[in-house]
Amino acid sequence: MTTEAPVETQRISPVLHRIQAAQYDLLRDRARGLDQLNKLFREGTFPRAPLDGATNGQPIAVDIAPLVSGPVAELLLRTKPWHGKLFDAENSTGENLLTPQFVTLSRMLFPAYRGFRPVSEGVLAGFPFRTYAGEGIQDPDRRVLKIDYDSPENPPAIQRILDELVQIDDNYYLGKAHFRLSLTSWHLLFFFALQRR
Repeated sequence: MTTEAPVETQRISPVLHRIQAAQYDLLRDRARGLDQLNKLFREGTFPRAPLDGATNGQPIAVDIAPLVSGPVAELLLRTKPWHGKLFDAENSTGENLLTPQFVTLSRMLFPAYRGFRPVSEGVLAGFPFRTYAGEGIQDPDRRVLKIDYDSPENPPAIQRILDELVQIDDNYYLGKAHFRLSLTSWHLLFFFALQRR
């Protein structure tokens, strides 16, 4: 995306330095920046231990469409609507952690959806998913953690989303969010990061 802020951190690890470099590359050469993120994703491994409990999330790059990615990136940067994900390792399920402002907006976009629930002050959970191991959509030679929203509980548009996650550092996970265009065609929407709390 064209307006990403660098990953915020007090100590720049080699992985976070590479994320920042890719984000800056996106400002000058979009294809190069996305390529750098994809290389880092391909270097990742299937999570060494099951994710369980809350994680902090951060959007890294948006790749929806040329005229849309910039405004969406700017909106995400300003509003920070997504806190991360809440995993239930025992049941291979989870939910997204969202702000009340995002929930208000999503009620306009998905008026029939009633699945939001409070989990702490200023944080709601919603849009449930199930998790399982599989091969990457764009990286079929890589084993990834699938985060699958294809459930009747979710709005139809959300059901078309499939995230993939790899571990790239002790407590840093890089993800791709894909949108299903047809039975066999997918489009990459976002790169995102998760960290255990």
